[in-house]
Amino acid sequence: MKNKMNLPSSDTLPIYNLSSIFNKTTNSYKFIWLLAILDSLRNGGKEKIPLKNLIYSMISIVWFPINYYNLSFGKQDQFYKIIKGIKFKFRIRDDINKSELTHFLNLNDGDITIDGLKNNLARYVPFRFLSPWYTNELRGKSDSQKNRIIYNYSSRYFNSRLNKPIYKFSQDRRTIILHSDWVSYLIKHLKILTEFTLWNLGNYLQGNNPNVPNLQRKLFPPLVRKLSNAKLYWKSFIENAKNEKCVFSKQIINLNNISIDHFIPWRFVAHDQLWNLIPVLKRVNSYKGDNIPSEIYLNDFANLQHRAFLNAVNSNLIKPKILEDYTILFNDTLNNIGSISNKKFSDRIIKNLKPMMQIAINMGFRGNWKFKND
Repeated sequence: MKNKMNLPSSDTLPIYNLSSIFNKTTNSYKFIWLLAILDSLRNGGKEKIPLKNLIYSMISIVWFPINYYNLSFGKQDQFYKIIKGIKFKFRIRDDINKSELTHFLNLNDGDITIDGLKNNLARYVPFRFLSPWYTNELRGKSDSQKNRIIYNYSSRYFNSRLNKPIYKFSQDRRTIILHSDWVSYLIKHLKILTEFTLWNLGNYLQGNNPNVPNLQRKLFPPLVRKLSNAKLYWKSFIENAKNEKCVFSKQIINLNNISIDHFIPWRFVAHDQLWNLIPVLKRVNSYKGDNIPSEIYLNDFANLQHRAFLNAVNSNLIKPKILEDYTILFNDTLNNIGSISNKKFSDRIIKNLKPMMQIAINMGFRGNWKFKND
């Protein structure tokens, strides 16, 4: 998808250079680097920012999408290796928030693993971000020469009238020094710039994660999920059906032991639509976790979905608005959906689920899960 968003203009700054960092991007580093700078300013950061702080912020930004949602940042990106290396050594939980992770990384600054990974990112990212400012000067130069050229030119032309860079480097190259004019611009347009960067990052990630649903949501920790409608829907069914069994354990579900489970894990679908939800025993839900169920459960699941849908439509106990998930999935009215055969209904559910199950497995979710009775 081509960039259709424009950055706010400026009479004194070369905005075209900033905008061009998103053109023909082959990795995500520049997106994440800019987000880290914006986060620093959002949190009261000054013009001088240690590279260490920005690198740790970058790691905290990509931690959740990689560990929690299993998103790929591309073959050329080293983020996966960096994130998994830190997680493996320190046994950090997948859903740690940004502030907790940044604090942890700072506390362990100097650790050989963290320093190695930090230095790997710091070696090129801060310099290559400024490449659009010095396109002609860098043309034909080797990688070993580019950092030195960018370091020298960003310092020499820091206060140039026409092409001032966002920042220059301290003498020891461990700190960036933001230009005051750029600081004013970034702070003034903080919200727009953040949205612009996230929009471009989302487009980039979509290319590396084709067919992954709700990808934009997966750049952030999940909001608190509300399953009140789903609970009303399934409890109404269980109450009316009597002796309905859990599709995994084959044990009877009642209002005391019911739990609402995402058949395909929420970490993959990132939604609470009814056609992916199922009533199970509480202990089954806990045992299943974020695994992808075996296809042996699909027919029972789809048949259960059909019975529950008919119960909701025929009993008039469930508001039609709650059932909109089905009208969207089937692209039809509730009455028409209610009149189709069990086979057609089930086939549509299964046809929708099977490709997503395979995509989730390809992304690293554990597949072919089966319940084992104790």
